[in-house]
Order: sequence, then C-alpha cells, then structure tokens
Amino acid sequence: MKTRRIAVSRLHLPDGTLLNNQVIELSDGIPQRHYPLVHELPATEWLGGDYVWPSPLGPQRCESE
Repeated sequence: MKTRRIAVSRLHLPDGTLLNNQVIELSDGIPQRHYPLVHELPATEWLGGDYVWPSPLGPQRCESE
C-alpha cells in the first residue's frame, strides 16, 4: 500500500462544500482523509489548484448535462 500526501488550494467535496488550503492523504491513489493545511508538512507535495473529492456513489452527472 503506497501512501501519498498532497496539498491543494481548493478542495471540492461531494456535498458542494469548498474548502481552502487542504492536505489530502491518499492510499494507492484513493483519498482517505483531508484536513486544513496550517503549516508546512514534511513529505507533502504541493499541487495547488483544485481537487474534487470523489463521490462515494461514483461519477455523478451534472444538472447542466
């Protein structure tokens, strides 16, 4: 099991919540948990930009489609 920690500027949650400056821990590429980035963390890759947390129901169709 490979674990990776990334930091992003904006995290979009399935319920529509938008969180700024978040750390995301991934296990084998699957997000496991997130928490606020309050200080620099060792072995954390800063990606910046947006990350969309996957829905537990799988990909969802947008209302505009």
